[in-house]
Amino acid sequence: MELSNDIVMLIVFTLPPLIVASTSYLLIKKFLQREQNLKLLDIKISNQKDTLPLRLQAYERLTLYLERISPNNMLLNQYEPTMTVQEFQRSLITMVRDEFEHNLAMQIYISPALWNIIRNTKEEVVRQINMSAATIHSDAPAHELSEHFFNEIIAKENFATQKALGILKSEVAQLF
Repeated sequence: MELSNDIVMLIVFTLPPLIVASTSYLLIKKFLQREQNLKLLDIKISNQKDTLPLRLQAYERLTLYLERISPNNMLLNQYEPTMTVQEFQRSLITMVRDEFEHNLAMQIYISPALWNIIRNTKEEVVRQINMSAATIHSDAPAHELSEHFFNEIIAKENFATQKALGILKSEVAQLF
């Protein structure tokens, strides 16, 4: 009987402090976790203040890139009446690739999916230039390549650069 009395007394004296200690532990843990989340949120907000202008600048530069390699702009800017088809083709492809390489660093500020779309758009433009040039004699005047390439693009409803621009604009809209 005395042993069971001792056990009951032990439970009576130790149970309330254990309940208080475990409750205190859980409350302190929750408080510290909340404080850590608030600090992380503050860091994200301050980083966003710094990175948002950089991200917007990246979107602007990639928009310019896509506009520059769109057929109507690219053909007009690169065309020289004295060029042959082969020279014009080389000039167009060089411009597309140089502009792309100039904007390589912008990929760190945009989503990987958008970067893949931009890279694929570049490849599509180069492929389309090569396909158009393959159908024309290489010594023909450059305007023949320009006409053929432009007609190929008109046949398509939405060329790759326009699709990419639409996706880019929708990603920018998500920032706001």
